[in-house]
Amino acid sequence: MAINFTTQYSKLVDERFRLLSITDKFAGKKYDFDGAKSIKVYSVDSVTLNDYDRAASGSRFGSVSELGDAVQTLTLTQDKSFTFAIDHGNSADQMNIKHCNAQLKSNWDEICTPAIDQYRFAKWANGAGLGLLNTTALTKSTVIEAIMSASAAMSEKLVPKKNRVLFINESVYILTKLSNEVMGIDTLGAKAVEGGVVGYIDGMAIVPVPSSYFPATDINFIIKYRDATADPLKIKTMRVQKNPVGYDADIGECRFYHDSFVLDNKINGIFVHAKGSMAAAPTASGTSSVTLACATSGASIKYTTDGSNPKTSGSSQTYSAPLTGLPSGTRIRFYASLPGSVNSPVAEFKTA
Repeated sequence: MAINFTTQYSKLVDERFRLLSITDKFAGKKYDFDGAKSIKVYSVDSVTLNDYDRAASGSRFGSVSELGDAVQTLTLTQDKSFTFAIDHGNSADQMNIKHCNAQLKSNWDEICTPAIDQYRFAKWANGAGLGLLNTTALTKSTVIEAIMSASAAMSEKLVPKKNRVLFINESVYILTKLSNEVMGIDTLGAKAVEGGVVGYIDGMAIVPVPSSYFPATDINFIIKYRDATADPLKIKTMRVQKNPVGYDADIGECRFYHDSFVLDNKINGIFVHAKGSMAAAPTASGTSSVTLACATSGASIKYTTDGSNPKTSGSSQTYSAPLTGLPSGTRIRFYASLPGSVNSPVAEFKTA
């Protein structure tokens, strides 16, 4: 005689893996969007240093001119949502295994948090002022030098050392741990602390990042000064609608309204180091006629001649021919872009 065994569903749900936010601890949160979709941020021009003239009949401090300024407009664009229903009949037939509040939290962690992190990394990388495209793969013998050189480049631009973070590709982090320079440092990778920090190099917090979170999987690392960006999360709504009209169900609803911006005066607070999938930094040459060029095939170049950030400025122009007729001392700022690749860092050139 056959024996028919009973099958029972477990009350435990097989949850998918998820990560806490990688970027939130190091996002810029100084700027308030309360009550507005856009905010305007002033940046004040710097002055020219003069020799004090004791014998001058006019101003002995130099020629007086009005102190100028520029305005960067930050406009929120990312208004996202999700919803689902848990029918009371289905729930009763499944031992009430799905709970609406728990599923809202689970889907926030699994879907929304990675989406915010990935969006921020893309905005940070594409808005960066500093970076290096090096098609030679890093090794355990070269990785620390690459990190320290990137940090030094930021210091040359007067970026404060305090509040820097090293977001490092997981595969490159392995090389870092195996590097001779850090072997024996017990704090590196000893344990994860708040925000995913696993240690420090040159005073920078180290946060390993899955390559899929970066805008290109062959980005080796991104160094960020925390306040180089504004990263508002203006709305985060998660709620349960109990028995709404037309449904014998609980309806879960989530909405979040956010964005990320690199501040014009702080673009050098972000350094991107990549093996590929990033346009090379363009170059300039010439005196009376200035030629802009990029080693990345097919890349286009945008530039400004008023000293503004070519990645955001309304005066940015697309380069098509050598620049002529520019006064001596004109500050040209320019970068290269290519569809499917991260923008190059911003290069500068002064006319003779």
